[in-house]
This record gives sequence, C-alpha cells and structure tokens, in this order.
Amino acid sequence: MDPALIDRTVTHLVLTDDAALPTRPMTIAGIEGSVDARILSTDLRGSSTRLVRLRSGWGSGLVGAFTADVELFVVSGTVQVGDHRLEACDYCAFRQGSLAPGLRALDDALALLMTSAPVRYDTSAAGTAAEAYVGLAAEREWAPIPELPGRHLKHLGPGPTGDVWIGWAEDWDHTDGGWHRHQCHEECFVVAGELTLRERPDDEARQAGPGSYFFRPADTPHTGPGSRCEDAALTFHRTFGNLNTNWDHPPSEETPQGGTA
Repeated sequence: MDPALIDRTVTHLVLTDDAALPTRPMTIAGIEGSVDARILSTDLRGSSTRLVRLRSGWGSGLVGAFTADVELFVVSGTVQVGDHRLEACDYCAFRQGSLAPGLRALDDALALLMTSAPVRYDTSAAGTAAEAYVGLAAEREWAPIPELPGRHLKHLGPGPTGDVWIGWAEDWDHTDGGWHRHQCHEECFVVAGELTLRERPDDEARQAGPGSYFFRPADTPHTGPGSRCEDAALTFHRTFGNLNTNWDHPPSEETPQGGTA
C-alpha cells in the first residue's frame, strides 16, 4: 500500500514502514539541491508528510517566503535556520507567505518535511526577514503523562497546523490500560527504540521500531490494551489542531457517568 495514493484524513494508516516505501526525488523551486523523499502520508488537497534525506548544502542563504506552510523536524544531522542550529529532535516552522531568514543543511541530514500544499521558495518576496518558529528540544522539559505511567512528552511548540511534541516511553506497560483518542488528526513517527502498540480494537499488538509511522484520523481510538515498551523509545507527534485527549478507561475501573478526561 503506497500512502502517496491514499487520503490520510479518512484512512487510518497503521505501522507504515518507511523502508518499504518508494524513494522519490524532490526539488523545491528556489531551494538549491534536491532531496530523496519518501511520502509517509498525504491528502487530496496536497498536504503531505515526507521523510527526506537532505544532502549537505541543501537550502538557501537568501531571504524568501514559502508559498505554503512548511515544517521541519530533524531526525539526524544539522540544519541552520537563521541564527539557529537545529539538531536531532529540533523543530522549525515557516508560515505561508512569511519571510524566512534562509535555511541550510550543514551536513547530511534526515528530517520529516511537512507541507500544507505543493510549495516553492520565493526569493523575490519583499520585506524584512522574520524569525521562523524554532522549537529546540534541549530547551524544553519532559512532562509525565499521568494517564500513561512511563510515558512523557516534551512540547516543541504550536506549529501552523497544531501542537507538535516528542514522546518518551521507558519501561511502560499498558497491558491493562484503556484507549485514548484525539479530537483532531494525529501523526506519529518512531525516532528511536521500539514499542509494542495496539492501534485499533480489532487488531493485535504489533512492534513499531525506528521509521514506523502512523496517521490517525480524528477520534480514532489507539494505543490500547497490550501496548507497552520494555526498554525505551522516542517518538515524534503532530496534531492538526490543539492537543485535546479523551481517555477511554478500561472496564475494570469505576468511571463516573460520562467519565472521559
């Protein structure tokens, strides 16, 4: 199943393995160099998420404006954005039409590239360069998720589309836990380590290692009973709206009427 041919907003993409996807050359007009890209998900409007391999020197030193919202999450390598050096687990966002201070891959890098539509970089746009939004992982604190003991999140910031964060799981056992769901679409990418995830009520739990990708349409129950992490794992998450979570408690718990948090 090639996710490039599927509308992610209506299809629950479960455990897509990036290594099994075709690699496509990609260029962005106005940006120097091409990238090798694997389309992880897309929709009928042209919004997409790609895993891209940036060669050293890719980018532009010129002030310009992207013609669509563009977000970049660095998996490995180093990318310069204005005065900021982005390394593993750092994030930046460029809003459509806003002047950007340029960007450049300082070495070979692997990143998630998220665009709201087909895009080009317009270096003829007039005005003064503005700072791109930058979320540096080292400057954020881990916060525990009370409903998922053993899971933590680090909020990287509000992107053009919604909340963006990284998750950490260590010795996490959700064998007897319940499901949860979000009021908006969510995507998840496993950066490092391995988790066992039960994505849908009718599915068995499956292993998700580095490069595993999920896209969950709004209100899709996921991470249900049987999910766990025996060691440690790092994940990237992005929602298409504010992060609001409804928790479906396991039947063994006494839950007040209408009791989802």
